[in-house]
Amino acid sequence: MQWHFNPPYASHRGGVWERLIRSVRRILTAICTEQALDDEGLSSVMVEAERIMNNRPVAPVVHGDPEAIALTPNHLLLLRGNQGLQLKETMLERYRARWKQANHLASVFWKRWSREYLSTMQARQKWMTTARNLQEGDVVLVISESLPKGKWPLGIVNKCFPGTDGLVRMVEVKTRNGLIKRDVRQLSFLEGEGVG
Repeated sequence: MQWHFNPPYASHRGGVWERLIRSVRRILTAICTEQALDDEGLSSVMVEAERIMNNRPVAPVVHGDPEAIALTPNHLLLLRGNQGLQLKETMLERYRARWKQANHLASVFWKRWSREYLSTMQARQKWMTTARNLQEGDVVLVISESLPKGKWPLGIVNKCFPGTDGLVRMVEVKTRNGLIKRDVRQLSFLEGEGVG
C-alpha cells in the first residue's frame, strides 16, 4: 500500500471528503449557534451527525436485493450498519429535555445536510453538457423531501424510458418496497458512480 498525502493548504485537492467536511462544518456551525449547548448536548449532536455521515451509501454492492445494495462507511468501521441509539422509555422520561434538544438538532442537521449532500451528488452542468444516461442495473439514491433521519432509500434501475431525443428522463426503479417510476432529477448516483 502506498499513501499519497495532499500538500498543506490545498484542501481543494481532497475532492469528495473535503466537500463533506465543509458541508458538515457549515451546518454544525449554523445549528449550534442557534442553541446554547452544554458539553453533553454538543457531544450528543456530534455523535448523531457522525452516525448520519457514516450511514450514507458510498458504493453499490448489488446482489439483486434492494435492501443490501450499498456499502456505507459504518460497514467498514463497525462491520455493520448503525441505526442509532434507541432509548428505553424510562431513560427517555429521565432525560427528556436534553434528549429532545439533541434529537431536534440532529434532525435539523439531517434535513440540511441531506439536502446539501444530495444536491452535490447531482451533476452541476445541467443543460450545458450531456451527462451519462441512467442505465438498467444502476444503483441510485431515491431523493425525497420526506426522508426520515439517517435513511437513504436506494434502488436499482429496472427500466429506462428515453425521450424522443434519446435522453433518459424517467426510469422504473426497484426498491425494497416494490417498483416505482421516477423522474431522473429525483434520483442520484452514489459517490463516484455515474462519472463519465
